[in-house]
Amino acid sequence: MKSSPILLLSFPYLLVAAGGAKNESAASDEPIRRDTAPPLMSLYLPIPLGVPRVDAQSTGVFVPANYRVGKTIDLVVFLRGYDINRPKAATSVAEYWNSSKHPILRSFMLREEINKSGKNVILAVPTLGPFAEVGKLKDDGGVQQFLGNVLDGLWRSGPHVGLKDRPTIRHLILAAHSGGGVPLRRLAQDLGDDDAYKDKLKECWGFDSIYGVKDKDADFWSGWAKGHPGSKVTMFYIFTQKDVGKDPKLPVSPSNPFDHRTPTGTAFPAMELERLAKAQMLGNVAVVRETKASTLNHNEVPRTHLADLLKAAHYLDDR
Repeated sequence: MKSSPILLLSFPYLLVAAGGAKNESAASDEPIRRDTAPPLMSLYLPIPLGVPRVDAQSTGVFVPANYRVGKTIDLVVFLRGYDINRPKAATSVAEYWNSSKHPILRSFMLREEINKSGKNVILAVPTLGPFAEVGKLKDDGGVQQFLGNVLDGLWRSGPHVGLKDRPTIRHLILAAHSGGGVPLRRLAQDLGDDDAYKDKLKECWGFDSIYGVKDKDADFWSGWAKGHPGSKVTMFYIFTQKDVGKDPKLPVSPSNPFDHRTPTGTAFPAMELERLAKAQMLGNVAVVRETKASTLNHNEVPRTHLADLLKAAHYLDDR
């Protein structure tokens, strides 16, 4: 794992440094881990989500180099997929996005992509469970409380520490990789139905995460996009397929000869979403089929596209 300069900061210290207590009832003596590589800073906020089988219940919040502080923030919330250690305790966010030499985790060096985008945007990555369990995020009001806690952390321990008032969210992007696509639906539904957030929620990005055939992911996302014309849905998928015999219940064999191929994994629901979007003329839905030339493998999908997606988001400010 790549090493980084680490500082431990406490809420009360930062409050004093900012010129006085802002909300003493919300302050905590628990130290906040903070590292500065890559720049500008990463905060590890101890936001209690009640996620099972997680040793370090923290949310990583990355502030890019040359970040310009203001009264509002633009935020990307990224939901991880199934953990490499499943069913054992999940990898901490500090290890997840900071393991350049790990054969799998090196694909999730996402902070560098935020810096590469040149956009004045903050990344928040909560530690999810081994099977992408989200704990309290799935509860009524849970994601709103989580977003408030992220804002508190930035105000008390991050670059917004000198502001008189806690910053607010201007624009919000929800993103997910792999198994994080299930909670992505829940968060999109909750925030899309919330008058305080529905106009701030600009995009939902699924990085090879639209698996739900039984859950009818294609129907959900086409319906959600139709109901939120001011928000964009972008789903990336890697096309996979399998051979099917004359008897589809049995494997292909000399006694059950090949009959046809059928899409597997994320391919079928993604292709169905593309069909529904065209049929309903949904201009705010994009379905992107990956190729070997564009993406090496399933784990590389987020890193391959993150910087370019941010650059294309016209509503985000440059740093």
